Amino acid sequence: MSRRSRGQEYFIKLLLNSWSPVLLLFALTASSSVLGAQDMGDPSPQTVAEFRAAVQQVLDDTGVPGAGIALVRQAGVEWAGGVGLADRDRRSPVTGDTHFRAGSISKTFVAMALVQLSEDGDLDLDTPIAEIAPEVPFNNPWEAGHPVRVIHLLQHTAGFDDMHFNEKYNLADAPDLPLLDVLRRNPRSREVRWRPGTRVSYSNPGYGLAGYLIEKITGRPYEDFIAERIFTPIGMTTSSFRLTRADEALLAKGYRDRTGPAVPHTQIYLRPAGNLHSSPVELGRFIHVLLNWGENAEHLVIDPEYLSNMEHPRSSLASEAGLRVGYGSGIAAATTEGFPMLGHGGGIDGFSSLYAYSAARDVGYVVMLNSTHSPDAMRRVSRLAVRYLKADVEPPARPTVALPAAALQQFEGYYHPANPRNQAMAFIEWLVAGTTVSATSTGLHVEPLLGNSADLIPVARNQFRVEAEAEATRVFATDEFGGMVLTGGFLYSERRPRWHVELVRGPVLLSSVIALTPLVMLVPWLINAKRADPLTFWWTKSALMLGGLAWLLPVAGIMNVSDISLGELNAWTGMMFLGTLLQPAATALSLFFAVDAWRRGAEPWLRTYTLGVALCSCVLTAYLAAWGMIAFRPWAF
Repeated sequence: MSRRSRGQEYFIKLLLNSWSPVLLLFALTASSSVLGAQDMGDPSPQTVAEFRAAVQQVLDDTGVPGAGIALVRQAGVEWAGGVGLADRDRRSPVTGDTHFRAGSISKTFVAMALVQLSEDGDLDLDTPIAEIAPEVPFNNPWEAGHPVRVIHLLQHTAGFDDMHFNEKYNLADAPDLPLLDVLRRNPRSREVRWRPGTRVSYSNPGYGLAGYLIEKITGRPYEDFIAERIFTPIGMTTSSFRLTRADEALLAKGYRDRTGPAVPHTQIYLRPAGNLHSSPVELGRFIHVLLNWGENAEHLVIDPEYLSNMEHPRSSLASEAGLRVGYGSGIAAATTEGFPMLGHGGGIDGFSSLYAYSAARDVGYVVMLNSTHSPDAMRRVSRLAVRYLKADVEPPARPTVALPAAALQQFEGYYHPANPRNQAMAFIEWLVAGTTVSATSTGLHVEPLLGNSADLIPVARNQFRVEAEAEATRVFATDEFGGMVLTGGFLYSERRPRWHVELVRGPVLLSSVIALTPLVMLVPWLINAKRADPLTFWWTKSALMLGGLAWLLPVAGIMNVSDISLGELNAWTGMMFLGTLLQPAATALSLFFAVDAWRRGAEPWLRTYTLGVALCSCVLTAYLAAWGMIAFRPWAF
């Protein structure tokens, strides 16, 4: 894949990472029919052979090379194997023992390890992390009254940012760089942005810190503790959080698109958050343990009560308001084919994975794909797995209650998101997000600024679900300032007067367009140059074009840089820095020459145009400055 398309992919991924939590409760599942994903005519397989044939059709349709899958029932793993290719070039097939990088599925195991330490009496999950690891830098303005606690790390409620660019891929340091050194690499991702224990915002740095807490409490590498307490008793003997040359021989090749070459197995810094690699067979054994409340025939891996606690959120405003589903401790809730499911998804360069098990604890499955270019493949294979495993089971009745009109009307209004996952992209998300909620005769109607509208069905006084969901997933609650909030899962939107938002959004979007027009005007300016006075305000025009160039440079940079290179100083990240540095300079020059044009008696259209562009440049500079994006250095962010 070209560097240009890789940069575009990463830019889109950053935006989706900010939006997808609003839509999904698994990190990468996209497996829920809640989203209204198209049913591509996939069958309802009745046998494993029919299931495998249907999966092969999905791979053919989407261009994903291979899939490792486990189908699990309470009695054990019914089938674990592969469909398609582990290596395109060698034409080697995926088998049940083929390893895939599992990405964020890692978080379930890190969370379970800390819960085991809690079960052992070595840790209280409500302990402030500053008491356990004061040597780890982070900044919490609310620390005195509302400290960041261990449970906040596990449930993404600490208020931390997600990974910053220079703490993602490890291109220079030792693969086993001590976690404390990793955490000291960029403390800025651990700036607490709101009061801990209120909003859910997915944070890989939080799980990097959680891994370090395992080491601090046990005095052992977190990889070894998880291997001893979880992998070994379950029979996951080849699964590991370490990625060595020997391990790479077990791995499928990962791909980014239908035809491109395999991607390298790049090391990452925040290993506890995403470095697990495993096979369908071994993750299937893990699902079997989850279905049997934490034990297999030989071992009790985790106490049932503690496992149950992992499956439910308890450290957010949504959970305080009574919502029982969402992101627990490394385990999330979703609906697939009408059935409540629990599990976690994961994505890492070239690989996309998901495990899920029924809340009824009768079936579960694992899907591991060696390509990241087709979320639709994960959706379809997940649905096929549930259709096969639940072939003789009817989905549970979906709860509904009737609320009076007055009760529904109290929730009406405009809601704006207030929990950005990626702070570096929050200034874009703020401009394109927002939802209007209105009451209907039977519930609420939600109309987002972008995307499809939906109806919210009341389940309780303040709890709602969309049509395809099996349980309430959204709740209206009151925040610490007395404001109304729509929250649940990774959604957190505050009610506010819409005109407050539009008063900023409209001018910024309009200014973004007008600021680029001098680059277009250059053509007629050059055409008319010979007929014009040599001194017809070319300094003025140059200043205006500098503003357009300043706006264009960061876009060109992000559209061309590879995601691996975003954390380094190079030509493309340098363009992003230069553009955001030039922006205030271009604004000052535009204002100066706009005034000069009026003072020197320029033609009326030029005076008006120059002043208009200068004012738009002021608007953009003020907006970027408010978000901390002036002189933005991706390699040092």
